[in-house]
Amino acid sequence: MKGTWYEACASEGHCSFYFGRDRDEPCKSFQLFKIEEGKIGDVDIGGVLAINVVDIYSNKAAELLAKGGEGGLYINDTTTEEQRKYLEPFFFNNIPGGLILRKILGTRYVDIKLTQEDKTYHISMPYGEMKLTLTTGGDGKNPQRLQNSLFEVFFKDIKICNTHFWKYNDFGKNWEFVNRSGTIAEFDLQGKARMAI
Repeated sequence: MKGTWYEACASEGHCSFYFGRDRDEPCKSFQLFKIEEGKIGDVDIGGVLAINVVDIYSNKAAELLAKGGEGGLYINDTTTEEQRKYLEPFFFNNIPGGLILRKILGTRYVDIKLTQEDKTYHISMPYGEMKLTLTTGGDGKNPQRLQNSLFEVFFKDIKICNTHFWKYNDFGKNWEFVNRSGTIAEFDLQGKARMAI
């Protein structure tokens, strides 16, 4: 599947995990996957929007994938029953945010909105919201990018953003952040999915 990834975390300044550095305390992450085209088996999943929210257990960069964290998965409520049978296990088994989602607190099918005005993106759902703007470079036009990042295994063309705000309230977690780290990148992922039982 191919699409665009929008991510914000709790870091002020760009997240130290991108540079292989530890944090003073564990981080939190709000991620939207906009699937532009793709199939799981014969099921078309183009147009699906999905959000992972992760409360990461460790503050150590080296433990990010090993220890992961807990959180919820939110998929737009316009998906069909057939799509849902494949999407949930696919996200939990193959998607980068899902790889660090070690304890699944639940899946909800909700109204997810993504709007864009110039270089600013606004993402909202009933349990959370974020607004981020691409950070332009020295030419005042093109976005700043992360080159040769550890995360390029999963994501391409990683662009730096300022997250004006993001908030989340579900599964006993109630967070609100202002002026935090943000990223927009492209993904082209493949994997095997088991149907949910």
